[in-house]
Amino acid sequence: MMGWQVTSYVYGGHQLAPATLEDYRRVATALDDAGGRLIAHGIAWRQAAMDLARDRASVPLCPVLSGSGAGAGAGLGAGSGTVTTSFPASNAITGCIAAPYGTRAGGTAGSAGTGGAAATAGQMTVMHGSLPYERLIALCGENARNCDADGFQLRRMAELLVRAHSLYSEAEWKAREAFNEVGQAVTKSAPGYTSLGMLGLILGGLGASWIAEGKPKPAAASQMTAPLQEAYLSGIGALISGTTYIKGIFSKDEVNQAAGSISKYSGPVKDLAQGNTLTVRRVRSTVDMVGPSTSVAESLENLRRLGEEKYKLGSGLRYATIAVQRYEREDGTNAWLVTIPGTDGHADSPFGWEQNVELMSDDAEQRKRADSARMVVEAMRKAGIRSDEPVALIGHSQGGIVAAQIAADQSDAYNICHVVTAGSPVANHPIPEKTWVTSIEIEDELVAALDGAQNPETEHWLTIRGTVTPTPPQVVEDGVIIPPSNPYAASPVTNALESQELSHWLKYHQAAYQNASDLGSQAVDKHERHFAGVISGNLRETLYYEGRMSR
Repeated sequence: MMGWQVTSYVYGGHQLAPATLEDYRRVATALDDAGGRLIAHGIAWRQAAMDLARDRASVPLCPVLSGSGAGAGAGLGAGSGTVTTSFPASNAITGCIAAPYGTRAGGTAGSAGTGGAAATAGQMTVMHGSLPYERLIALCGENARNCDADGFQLRRMAELLVRAHSLYSEAEWKAREAFNEVGQAVTKSAPGYTSLGMLGLILGGLGASWIAEGKPKPAAASQMTAPLQEAYLSGIGALISGTTYIKGIFSKDEVNQAAGSISKYSGPVKDLAQGNTLTVRRVRSTVDMVGPSTSVAESLENLRRLGEEKYKLGSGLRYATIAVQRYEREDGTNAWLVTIPGTDGHADSPFGWEQNVELMSDDAEQRKRADSARMVVEAMRKAGIRSDEPVALIGHSQGGIVAAQIAADQSDAYNICHVVTAGSPVANHPIPEKTWVTSIEIEDELVAALDGAQNPETEHWLTIRGTVTPTPPQVVEDGVIIPPSNPYAASPVTNALESQELSHWLKYHQAAYQNASDLGSQAVDKHERHFAGVISGNLRETLYYEGRMSR
């Protein structure tokens, strides 16, 4: 059964010294070159096998063995490989071996039991035979396979080294930014044509998935448009916000400016429809939905459980519920972890679709007025978090935007030390340098691209970008499943559907983080240790808070 896997690339975070980076690049280049040479040797061995196969096919053309040579068959003893024949002027026979056999020019030939015959002058007795073609061809094939296996293994090692130490991440990041700027200018210049092009890609993806799987898949459309999403959205944002071409070159928050313009009108409309009175109350869970955590991976799993399994597990919790956990350190002080799920879309929920626009605004006051941000801040106040106590925030989708907003706009009220976002467009939120940010994004998910920009690539801002591909088929020998030759190439997605699905589900971000961790990246390890340090201690209580909107 086919599944899905995620291959991760690391950007930002801990930067190696230039000399160390250069050393790693030299090693990666040497491994890649050595792999290329071995692969070239494999091609040569395959060519040798083809040559041998051609020679084997030409064996019947031998004039002696085919009976067409002068004197063919003369003196040929039964079951023997010797014949007496005129020696060719040019030994051009291919595919057989012609070896002298006890002869002397002008003399007699043969010995007892050899089936030899008298040879006259100008004649010689030769023994014809064939090369062991099957064995030789098999050996050539085996050598070719070994060269290929070793060559590709060396190249995979080079790729792992590049990914683990982000050897070319800065160049890739700058290239992406340049592409986005060009795409923004093109979109702003010809919005109709670029929109038609994007529509064509969307329809192409839907049509291809319809043919392949029997129904159109939004995931296929998102995958088709993935390389252009940030650039296109940036261009549309520039149009709405009225950003000039010159200003667009030096800024990357066009989408946020557009969100600010839109939210001036969408906010009041939302308030009329939903009301603007926020009620936050503490609720109880009958199931331990969010357990203790010591790592980003464990916190991601708790976030997934709270967002996706509270109904399935019969916890009694409902939508728009967050968790606030208090950890007690050895010195008796408190540390806090706030877990924030994403958009739920209910009519009276502060985590509805409309709140995303306000959260994305370039205006801090508009961001603060977003219902979801207000709810989390109120829950933190009710839980008793003090301004000097360290806080870590983790959120998925809209929950991640809320986490970024609180870190950016509530830095005076709370000591936000670390923010983890999964599938959240937060590139342009002005998060202070003191706050560490770990962002996990999937290449073809539209939501993370809604900011129309690349995340900052700094020491304290780490971005993990995952690429989703089908898992290779399992290799089974004698009833035993053979593990993949390179377990670090990608991490499988747990409980993924066999058919293609939207990669915005949190399980894809979990796989991306797992693969980045498996690489042994120093940047990932440093952020992991910082996050664990923020919430170090014993979990003392987990508080759940639910929010509702009313008129």
